[in-house]
Formats: sequence, C-alpha cells, structure tokens
Amino acid sequence: MLTEEFTEIFRDEHRRMRDMLLGLIEAFQAGDSEAIRTGIEEMAAHAGPHFFYEQETLYPALADLFGEDYVNKLLVEHDSALDTALELAALAEREEIDEEASRLGLELARQLLPHVSERDGLSVMVEVLEAPTVKKIREAQEKAGKSGTTLSKVAEHRKRRGATAKARARVSRAAGKPKAGQKPGPKAATRKTAAKVRARRRAR
Repeated sequence: MLTEEFTEIFRDEHRRMRDMLLGLIEAFQAGDSEAIRTGIEEMAAHAGPHFFYEQETLYPALADLFGEDYVNKLLVEHDSALDTALELAALAEREEIDEEASRLGLELARQLLPHVSERDGLSVMVEVLEAPTVKKIREAQEKAGKSGTTLSKVAEHRKRRGATAKARARVSRAAGKPKAGQKPGPKAATRKTAAKVRARRRAR
C-alpha cells in the first residue's frame, strides 16, 4: 500500500537524519574538521529533498485533519529548522573550522535533533488520509528523493509560499472571508473531517 511505502521511507529518512546529526555532534566535539565537512555535506544533501516535500506537500495535506492554525505552526517550526540547517551547511564553506565554529555547529546540530524526532509521528496521521491525497504525498516524496533539491532551493520555495499566502489573505479580506487563524463558523469543517475519518475506518 502507498501508505505503508510512505511511512517506511519517511521514518527511514528521519532515522538517517538522526544518525547524521549524532555523527556531526561527535565530530564537533572531537574537533575533526574533515568529518565535520563530510557530515555537513551528507546532512544537507539528505535534508534538502526531505524538507522540500514536507513543506510543499505533506504539511498542507494535513490541514483537513489538524486545521490551518496547526499546519501554520508546523510550517513556522519547519522554517526554523530549515534556517538552522542552512546555518549549519554554511559552516562547511569556512576556510577553517576552529573551536568557535565547532561550538556553534554543536549547538545547531542539537537544535535540529528534536525536529527530527517530533516530526516522525506525523506518519500515523497520513494513514487516515484519503487515497488520492496519500498518492499525491507519496509521489512528491519519490520525486523529491530523485531531485537532489538543495536547502537553498527549499528556502526559495519558502519565500514564494510566503508571498502566495499573503496574496490569498488579501483576497480573503477583500471578499469578507475570515483571516487565517480565525474560526470559519460553527465547527462545520471539523465535523466534516471527523465524518471522513469515521467513514474510512468503517471501510477498512
């Protein structure tokens, strides 16, 4: 099943990122410049595609379940993790990774670890999404894995996403619709989502 394929790959990606970050922490603590540069390059190459499909496809697909407020929170936290990864990647470009750079890198790697562990649980929510949505997420996951998308590219798409969100907010306000973060009426969307989940469970 597509859901099982997604979950297996998603969790494996998080395990690999965990191990890369733990390896980087050891390299920073040892002051091993060669291991640091290699580890950062591996981390960045792995994180780019993963961050991309999370940001562009996975999180938006969860809006019907969690609501837009929580998905926006996920995206804000994701943006923070992306900035941390970009800062960590920049260390590899320094001519010398001295003691000060190692201390900074150690702090950055430790900051990323909770993001890796906390996001791993989202796979259980994908299990209750409708089949076409899961297919879209799985296709995005596969495409991202082949793309070699860099962290810089992910950051570029983030800027576009932010601009698009602002444009949508302006249109909504002009049309008299509620702003993002406001409740859209007497919980109609929540009831609709709950009914969908119950229907999928009965169909299993």
